[in-house]
Amino acid sequence: MRLENEKPVSEVELSIEQILVEQGFNTNEIQFRGDDRYLRVGYWKSLNREALFKLGDLIGEEVPMYDDDCGWLFCYTVNH
Repeated sequence: MRLENEKPVSEVELSIEQILVEQGFNTNEIQFRGDDRYLRVGYWKSLNREALFKLGDLIGEEVPMYDDDCGWLFCYTVNH
């Protein structure tokens, strides 16, 4: 369940959410976080190539992180 402060707050974020919903993601899985606003999908899932292609220039780089308990985690920078 996403929190109120994780919902889209800009036109770019709304566009990202719309594209991801069209790709089959549930809005509760789509979270925008941080002061610089990054995208997290599900529990730090990696997006597939089709979703990345559809998102195009709306997002920047994929940021992989490794967690000893969970393995690889992924988030994406948002191009505002």
